[in-house]
Amino acid sequence: MEQKTPILSVVIPVYNAEQHLPECLDSIREQTFTEWEVILVDDGSKDGSGRICDEAAEQDPRFIVIHKENGGVSNARNDGIEKASGKYLMFIDADDVVLPNYFEDMVRVEDLYGTDLVICGFDRFNEDWVKHFQLTHFYVGMFRDLQQFLMLYTVPKTNMFGVSIWAKLYPMRIIREYGIRFDPAISYEEDCVFVTDYLKHVSTIAAMGAVMYRYRQQEESLSKGYRKDTFRFLVNGYDRRCGLMKENGLEQYLPKLKNIFFTVVKNTCKKILYADLSQEEKIAEYGKLMEFPEVIDAVTFEKKSRSGFTNRICAAIKAKDPVKLDRVMRSWKVKDKAFALFYKVKRVVNRLKRKIKRMVKR
Repeated sequence: MEQKTPILSVVIPVYNAEQHLPECLDSIREQTFTEWEVILVDDGSKDGSGRICDEAAEQDPRFIVIHKENGGVSNARNDGIEKASGKYLMFIDADDVVLPNYFEDMVRVEDLYGTDLVICGFDRFNEDWVKHFQLTHFYVGMFRDLQQFLMLYTVPKTNMFGVSIWAKLYPMRIIREYGIRFDPAISYEEDCVFVTDYLKHVSTIAAMGAVMYRYRQQEESLSKGYRKDTFRFLVNGYDRRCGLMKENGLEQYLPKLKNIFFTVVKNTCKKILYADLSQEEKIAEYGKLMEFPEVIDAVTFEKKSRSGFTNRICAAIKAKDPVKLDRVMRSWKVKDKAFALFYKVKRVVNRLKRKIKRMVKR
C-alpha cells in the first residue's frame, strides 16, 4: 500500500538522549493528528539513542531515521529539513514532550488563517518546577505585521517566543523559497539565528493561547554551566535581534534589548565564577567578555541599580578591569552560597511532600 505524502514534517535532532527520548516519542505516538512524518536525526550518539530511533521506525513507518557522524545540532536539523516532504514543518527537541492535540491544533490554525507562522504557549519544566508562558488567553490571537511580533524581544518574559524554534509551525513554502537553513558554523543559540532569518519573510503570525509544548529545562552543575567560546554566539544572537529591529524601524526600542542583554552578561559572569577553572583562567574569561563592544555598551547604558552587586559589576566592566570584576564576583559568591543552601533544602522538602502525597493516594 502506497504511503500518503504527510501534511506535517517534524525534525528531531538526537544526540545521547536515551534518558528522555522514549517519553518524547510516546508523546508523538499519542497525537490526535495522524498525517505526519518524524525525521529522527541521530547525530552520532554514543548511548542507546540510535537503537531507540530504529525501534520507533520498525514499529511505525512514519518515523524516519538518519544516522550520521556527529556534526552538531545545526547540521542535524539541516539534514532533517532536506529529508522533509510535508506541507508544514516543526522542530522538537529530543528531551521535550508535546500534548496530544499539538499537531492537530497547530495545523488547523494554519489551514484556517493561512499565516506565515503559528506559535503556541509552552511550559519550561524539570522535576521540581514548572513555568507557563503564553502570549494570549484567547484560542488564537493575531499579529497583523512583523513589527508587532518583534516587540516580544523587548520583554524578558516573551523574549523566548522570538528566540526558540520549537512551539512553532512553519509553512514549508517559505523554508524552500528562501532556502532558510541553520548555520553549521553556529553551535550555540543557533535557533535564534534561524528564527531571525525566517522572520525576514514573515508578515502575519497566529499565536495560540493553549500551552501545548513542554520544554525540559536541564539542570547543569555550577562547575559545568560555563562553556568557553560560546558567549560570542550569544552576542551574535543579540546582534541579529537588534538588526531585525532596526530593519523594521524599531530603533527606539533597542534600549529594552540592551537591558535584557545586560542580564545575559551578568549571568555569564556568574557562570564563570562557578566554572571549574583556576582563578587566573576566570580572570582571563572576564577579560574576553570585556572585549565585546556590545558588553561595554550594555553596562554603560544600564541605569544605577538598587543592587550594589549589579552596580559593582557595571563599574568593573566599564573600567575594563577583569581583576576587579573577579573580586566583585568572589564577594558575591559568599552570599549566593547561603541562598543556594536554602533552595536546596526547599527542593528536598518539596520532593518529600510529593512522595508522601503519592503514598497517601495509593
